[in-house]
Amino acid sequence: MLRLIQYIDSTPHHRLVGTINDSPEQLGLRLYVDADFAGARLSAKSTSGVFLILYDPNTFFPLAWVSKRQTSTSRSTTESEVVPLAHSLYQEGLQALQLWELLLGRSVVLKVLEDNQATILVVRKGYPSKLRHIASTHKINMSGLSEAFQDDSAKLEYCKTDDQAADIFTKALPPQKWGPALRLLGIRTDLQSELKPKTEGAAPTRPK
Repeated sequence: MLRLIQYIDSTPHHRLVGTINDSPEQLGLRLYVDADFAGARLSAKSTSGVFLILYDPNTFFPLAWVSKRQTSTSRSTTESEVVPLAHSLYQEGLQALQLWELLLGRSVVLKVLEDNQATILVVRKGYPSKLRHIASTHKINMSGLSEAFQDDSAKLEYCKTDDQAADIFTKALPPQKWGPALRLLGIRTDLQSELKPKTEGAAPTRPK
């Protein structure tokens, strides 16, 4: 608790910034999904990380994020990655997709970004025989994901680990990676003048 309070006290200049600079016809959704492998020392369970944003070339607006210990034990990195992929797609991604299609009055594409190529291959194939040893929970996840990504509204794509915005929610990062990880979330310290807190007595300015 002391470390948490000290961190909050030392980072008041950090701001979570979202920008929307595209027309409604261009907006889409991005869902970053990641997991560590057996990160919990006592239970050997993994941790899931999820980050959902409204996105386009000139738009970056955070909508939701998740950091949660998995309830089932995985035997490989691929298995641990499947759990947050299934949870985030059904609990976060598809629900957000329905909402934004209603708000925008058109179909919206949800891009799910995963940094493990083996996981992408397994999900696209459905249920490979090489993973017949996995628990029933993982089998259901794989089969459901394979069917979900056959729909054109949800696309599973690969992203580099350095671009994986959900990585910060799965593990403790070394100091040199902390700054870039915060920037991937839209947390900034160099705010534009129209986003900075107003000083007392200063005239208000209208964002451009």
